[in-house]
Amino acid sequence: MSNVLSIGIYLPTLRLSRTAISQALGWLANGAGAGKGCRTLAYWDEDSVTMAVAASRRTLASHKSAEIDALHFATTTPPFAEPQNAAFVRSALQLRETTLTQDVHGTPRAALVALHMALESGSKTLIAAADMPAALPGSVAESRAGDAGAALLTGDGPGLLRYLGGANLSASFIDRYRAAGHDYPQEWEERWLREAGYLELVHEAIDRALQAASLQPEDVDHVVLPCSVPGVAAALVAKSGLNRAQLAPALIETCGDTGTAHAFVMLGRALEYITPGQIVLVAQLGQGATALLFEAGHAVADLPAPVSPSLEGGLSEENYMKLLAFRGQIAWDRGLRGRFLINEALSTAWRNADALLGFVGSRCRETGQIQFPPTRLAASAEFHLDTQEPYPLADRHGRIATFTADLLAFSPSPPNCYGLVDIDGGGRMLMEFTDPQASLLTPGASVAFAMRIKDLDAQTGYRRYFWKALAARTAN
Repeated sequence: MSNVLSIGIYLPTLRLSRTAISQALGWLANGAGAGKGCRTLAYWDEDSVTMAVAASRRTLASHKSAEIDALHFATTTPPFAEPQNAAFVRSALQLRETTLTQDVHGTPRAALVALHMALESGSKTLIAAADMPAALPGSVAESRAGDAGAALLTGDGPGLLRYLGGANLSASFIDRYRAAGHDYPQEWEERWLREAGYLELVHEAIDRALQAASLQPEDVDHVVLPCSVPGVAAALVAKSGLNRAQLAPALIETCGDTGTAHAFVMLGRALEYITPGQIVLVAQLGQGATALLFEAGHAVADLPAPVSPSLEGGLSEENYMKLLAFRGQIAWDRGLRGRFLINEALSTAWRNADALLGFVGSRCRETGQIQFPPTRLAASAEFHLDTQEPYPLADRHGRIATFTADLLAFSPSPPNCYGLVDIDGGGRMLMEFTDPQASLLTPGASVAFAMRIKDLDAQTGYRRYFWKALAARTAN
């Protein structure tokens, strides 16, 4: 068996007010804007792959990626039905090619199932989860959902959480479904979810997990249980005899239910107040139930807050139409400059995968010159051929040399911002700037780099990824 060594959480910058949703659609749909607070909203160039990459980079900040044996990408909203999405995540993180990659999806507890497998196998595994839960405009599900990425690293050593035991139940219990070829899921009534789902299936999984870990309910100090239906988590805790345990905040009012990522997001928030030696139960429902038990290690005392800074640092958004536009749920006039064909160029993408997905440049052995894109010929006054060595740039910072906010060039969220960036240590390149406040950047500002969607082909659904610059304080 292995333990949880590290955790990383990524929340998009935008926070869409539920009041704004209600004002836009409340006249038509009673469920629009249900609840208080806000939900996270991914920017137009973000998806579950880019958010998983962002969270994973935070998870791996103090760990060697070359030592990872496996990568599991968990989501219910994969960009591609085919090819494998995990392969894009691996390339972006520059994990070794022998890393075992797989997509796990079909249930909101996909991340917890993958975590259970990794803990039991004993391998050093990265579980990257991210979701942009699909929902009909104006529905209760749309209001309570949120977008996020989260990642855990498992392996040998004490780490953050020592694994004590767990249980996994598979069941054809359906409270929510989305048939292949359909855009939006259908949901059953909340009473069914409460009585037959949480109070039976999850309750049984918790009992089995306690037996596997040789623990009693009164031994548990904290419970992490994703559930957006009010009162259900508390009822389950009472039925399971976990009366001494503290229930982790559901975070529905501050970010929403983030699907497969939410168990990790809630765990990250709970780790901000959990102390060494305390027992933590993490459980989740979804076509069965999974329950895992941990003992907090000494490392939690020094863990920088994984979630609170992101929760507090969001940017309020009152325009509900942005959700529909960013999701492609409305047709809008892209103008003449928005009518362009995207050449997929799959062979070129493969030959340059390290540069495009991993943001790997090159450094000349003879001159020390750094350049992007990498080429056989050094960009120097002297002739140097085949002297280039791979030089990763993703974790470096840069400074804006020139900046343009272009209202004529097409962008799903005008203006289109771009300019020259001087990369720390050497190298200069033309880059796009992203995130909602990109137009406020100025020459001389410090930037970091994030993997984002470069463009989308409306005809085929294919999307290309590349790295963009954003203000260093909000960088992934």
